[in-house]
Order: sequence, then C-alpha cells, then structure tokens
Amino acid sequence: MSNQQWPSGGNQPNNPWAQQDPNWRPPQFHDAQGRDPRQPFGQPAAAPPPPEQWEPPKQSKKSLWLVLGAVAAIAALVIGLQLFSSSSPEAQSSETNGPNFATASPSRTGNYVPFEGNGDGTFEIVSYEWTDVGVDLRIRVDVEHGEFGFGVFAFTNETRHSYDPVDMRAFTVTAGTPYEADVSFVMPRADSTIVLTTPSGRIALNALPIKG
Repeated sequence: MSNQQWPSGGNQPNNPWAQQDPNWRPPQFHDAQGRDPRQPFGQPAAAPPPPEQWEPPKQSKKSLWLVLGAVAAIAALVIGLQLFSSSSPEAQSSETNGPNFATASPSRTGNYVPFEGNGDGTFEIVSYEWTDVGVDLRIRVDVEHGEFGFGVFAFTNETRHSYDPVDMRAFTVTAGTPYEADVSFVMPRADSTIVLTTPSGRIALNALPIKG
C-alpha cells in the first residue's frame, strides 16, 4: 500500500486551494413574497392595493364652511341675548330699586318690611320721634292668616346695646285686623334698629332702622 502524497498547505503558487477566483461573489438572498393562503394554487398573486386607498379622506370645503357658519351664528345669538338683557327695562328697574323697607307704598306712611315664619305679614314703623329720654314710635303689624303673638325691642347700631319697650309686652295680631300701637324706648339718641320678634323675644323676624 503506497502512501499518497497530499499537497501541503502554505503559500505555494501551484496550490489551487490557496488561490481565490476573482469572479466569485457571495450569493445574494432576497425576500420572496409569500403566497396568500386564500389564493388557489396556480393562480397569479393579487395586485397590491393602490396607494390612494391608504390616504385619509379629504374633508369637503363645503362642510367646513357650514361648520364655521354655524359657530358664527351661535356666537352672534349669545352676544345679542347679553345685549338685550343688559338693556332691558325690567333689569334696569330691578337694579335701581332699593330695599323695600326704604320706600313706602300708597297705603302705608312709613318704612315697612315683610316677615315670614310667624303668620307671614308686614312690619311697619309708621312714624317716630326722639325725645329727651328716648324715642317714641308708632308701629303697625299685620298677618296674612291666623293669629300670632309678637314682641319688639331696640338696639343702637354702634354699641349694640338692646332696650325693651316701656309698658309694653307681647301683643297678638289677627289676620284681617292690623295691629297699630305707640311704643316708647328709654335709650340714648343714636342710629338704631327696631326688631320684630316672637312673643318670647328669642327669634327675630325682621327689623327696621331709624335715624338718631
């Protein structure tokens, strides 16, 4: 058996394994388009959808103008309502009218104020006059329904000292028959407040001011 001689490695010029073909290029791999599983065998692949299909729909200029017109109409309506309400005679009269106790109705001669919770009625100071020892008042109370008891007291606005009337206790008022009487308070002359209360004097129903 003879020993076969294999060509040895190294940089031998006659070794065909040591030389590279100058025309050799590595193989190029490309992604192949897969077959649609819904497509039967033997039929050509379906063409891809056109690029226009993936573009968002264009908004119509006509619809845009309609939206802008609607917004402008709503804004004009709101502004018109605001101008109308500010120039309304009812709104102006409600702003210029003061509290109801500062004015007198044709059937009343003094300052008055309504009250609730004890027959629902009106408390009025018909007149008042300061004296050397205090103040004399003419008061009037009426109720809308039923029969209820009342009381009054006074206090000075600056000191908040309270004063009970002289020789007067709780009084009763019946619907349809207003109560009117003279009341006197021994107190210093000053801007004060006359308070209408329940008979116990613990619950104030309403009050009216008098000047000192």
